[in-house]
Amino acid sequence: MILQIIFYLLITLTVSRARRECIVERVPNADTVCVCNATYCDDFPSLQTPKSGFVNVFESNKVGDRFKQTQLKFNSNGLKFGSLKAVNITINKTIKYQSINGFGAAFTDSTGQMLKSVNESLANLLIDSYFSKDGIEYSMGRIPIAGTDFSDRPYSYDDNDGDLDLKHFALQREDLEWKIPYIKKALSVSPHKVKLFGSPWSPPSWMKTNHKFNESGAIRGDIGGQYYQSWANYFVKFLNAYKSHGISLWGVTVENEPIQGQNPHYTFNCLNLTAPMERDFVKLNLGPTLEKAGYGKASGFNLMVYDDNTDRIKDYLVPILSDKETAKYVSGIAYHWYANHPMGGLPDGLLTELHNTYTNHFLLNTEACHLDGPNLGRWDHAEKYAYDIIRALNNYVTGWVEWNMALDMDAGPRWNDKQGFGGTVNIDPKKGLAYKQPSFYAIGHFSKFVSPESIRIDYKIDKPIDGLSVVTLVRPDNQKVLIVLNAGNEDIVLNIKESANVVSHKIVGHSIQSYIW
Repeated sequence: MILQIIFYLLITLTVSRARRECIVERVPNADTVCVCNATYCDDFPSLQTPKSGFVNVFESNKVGDRFKQTQLKFNSNGLKFGSLKAVNITINKTIKYQSINGFGAAFTDSTGQMLKSVNESLANLLIDSYFSKDGIEYSMGRIPIAGTDFSDRPYSYDDNDGDLDLKHFALQREDLEWKIPYIKKALSVSPHKVKLFGSPWSPPSWMKTNHKFNESGAIRGDIGGQYYQSWANYFVKFLNAYKSHGISLWGVTVENEPIQGQNPHYTFNCLNLTAPMERDFVKLNLGPTLEKAGYGKASGFNLMVYDDNTDRIKDYLVPILSDKETAKYVSGIAYHWYANHPMGGLPDGLLTELHNTYTNHFLLNTEACHLDGPNLGRWDHAEKYAYDIIRALNNYVTGWVEWNMALDMDAGPRWNDKQGFGGTVNIDPKKGLAYKQPSFYAIGHFSKFVSPESIRIDYKIDKPIDGLSVVTLVRPDNQKVLIVLNAGNEDIVLNIKESANVVSHKIVGHSIQSYIW
């Protein structure tokens, strides 16, 4: 491993701005990860516009390639693919669907704590890997409003019992040391205007009926009353506090996982908020309060409802968005991926149905992670992410946001449980190393190529093949993008046609490809 790092360092010293390739490490009983240290981390320099008549293809796969580049020429006979299975994909850029908000992940306390635990140079390299033009160009970020299960303690911004006027409201060490510095770094290196949105897990415990951060509990008193109004004011205090640090948010969600918060045995930060309660809170308190403070819909600020799993979304949305007085404050519908079948089924038709029902409200996937622990090197995790993103985009979703950006080797730290859930980067502070999971590259096949304000365009495929998923888009710079996942074992030939352009290329089993021309 040391010799590998020295070898790649020599390459970077002698070849100006050559791409830094992944330092591959095999993982026992899994596949591969890419290793970063304080002086070296693989990157993905800015995409160059392909020459006229050519298409650039980038591939990541189970055997360890990461963004491997190939250049193809349109309308060339190319290679002969023998008896391989083939599909014809015809792209029609004149038929357009939804505009894309972006892709990203959350600036959790655990993320900041882990970045702070290693050399500053490594932390900067990882932020660059996510946000910079030499990285995968994340364009969205979720900011927890105070503590979550991925914090090392339960807390709020005002733990002074009964302080309804929020006179003691204050950002905490977690914001000042673990979130704000890395958010600012991300904003400074991003080529995009990063859309940041906040999400609360729990109000101050004294605002809740059970006086606890966890185990359910609703806001005290009547909806519209003093406790609900104080909770709405808390949102504005948060937004203003971050603005005072030079960080303006694009939006907020009303509550993280309000249905899960109805479980009295829920072990981490939550709030019991039924659909009628969320409806009335938005209508009577949160919507008017945000608007009065300058965070209304007309200002371009986005209030999103739901923010929970897809299996309960239809019933939950009905009372909220069928109420015109509530709906007028709402811009979007946030949801999580956890109830989705990993490689088929729910929520294909469901998401399109929601789009058709609530045409004035965008759809955004606001959280995703694998729930089976850290599991380094799992390529199947990458495939599940890629499949879900393609499925979401093909069903009118405008963006896809993952959960933690960096975790320890136990996928934590968390205050309520030693072991956490799988992420895209795991950090070992003792070794001063970071491990980029296959899922990091899966998201990168979208975030790098599908810049904000890209538009999904139509395609037709002549026959379905198990494991093959496709999405097509056009970027603001008018470059076309096709992203394809082959989750099957067999290699497949893609015959791609767009206007007068035709090209054929092979996608091997268990790989993701991004085409741009």
